[in-house]
Amino acid sequence: MNSNKMTLAAIFTLLILLGGRCTAAQAQDWSAASSAAVAASQRGEYALAEASYKEAIEIQQNTMGADHPGVAISLNNLAVIYQDQSKYPQAEQAYLQALAILEKDASQKASTGLTLNNLAALYHDEGMDAKAEPLYKRALGIWQGLGKNQSANEAIAVIGLAGIYHSRNQDANAEPLYLRALKLWNEPGKPESTEAAAVLFQLGEIYHARSNNTEAAPMYSHALAIWENTSQMDSSEAITAQATLGEIYRAEGKYSEAEPLLERALKATEQTLGQDHLNLAASLNNLALLYYCEAKYDSAEPLYKRALEIREKNLGTDDPAVQQTKQFYAALLRQVGRKAEARKLEAQASGSGVALL
Repeated sequence: MNSNKMTLAAIFTLLILLGGRCTAAQAQDWSAASSAAVAASQRGEYALAEASYKEAIEIQQNTMGADHPGVAISLNNLAVIYQDQSKYPQAEQAYLQALAILEKDASQKASTGLTLNNLAALYHDEGMDAKAEPLYKRALGIWQGLGKNQSANEAIAVIGLAGIYHSRNQDANAEPLYLRALKLWNEPGKPESTEAAAVLFQLGEIYHARSNNTEAAPMYSHALAIWENTSQMDSSEAITAQATLGEIYRAEGKYSEAEPLLERALKATEQTLGQDHLNLAASLNNLALLYYCEAKYDSAEPLYKRALEIREKNLGTDDPAVQQTKQFYAALLRQVGRKAEARKLEAQASGSGVALL
């Protein structure tokens, strides 16, 4: 999930509000530069946006002073532009400069919280979770103090902190935070967002890892419904959710529900990763197994053959995944009475020195 894009909109709103605190003469030039920066960033013209924010900052410092909150917000927005360009050292410096200004003014709690959210996200993206964690916690304290009208920003901090715990395999800590984020977003009449879908997916992953498919299945299903409505079914998370939910349904004997999921996951995987990717071999194997369970042996066989070819090409003949595919394929051949071919595959698997499953 891209939390930076969510916070950028909020920061821009604050910038406009701050403009009303200055005289028209003071605000005219820097407002024009800031508006030009926002427009350029929306067009993806980051170099122009960067130059425009720097111009706005210089004007603000000269007209309002170096410690004015408007300077901090422009610094924060400049940092977002740096972050979008993967200029992480420059982004960190701008965020820290913004925080140094905002923390001097007790009335700027919301702006401070937004900058803390962004800087924490920067550190998390860079794998520096030890720095990100306390910033998210500080931001959460601010959002909780400001009340319900900051629920969206609170959710960003909650999800960021949950992501840190999830990446550390501390899912006992991550789970309640993800659930809290869903509650914050669950406002009557509000359409469900792709951010909520991402959280539902992460909860599904947590429950599936615990083999708690009773809880995992509805999370994956709900996330997929949101992605379907927002035309994001080809994202990597959506593909994984389809494949995993299809496997859950297959294991439960819900073949008619599993089939369209596994077929769509296979198609999307091939379209996004190409014809020789190992993830495609896994998708082929999963769908072939379902067809085998449904006694659709003619449909299963070409999928096993393709999966075997891809895995041998990428892993070599002795890899356990290759041998497992041979065993499944051999079981199919035996089922349709082609025992000589089955014995040949079984001999190859046995000869590899890999234990049969």
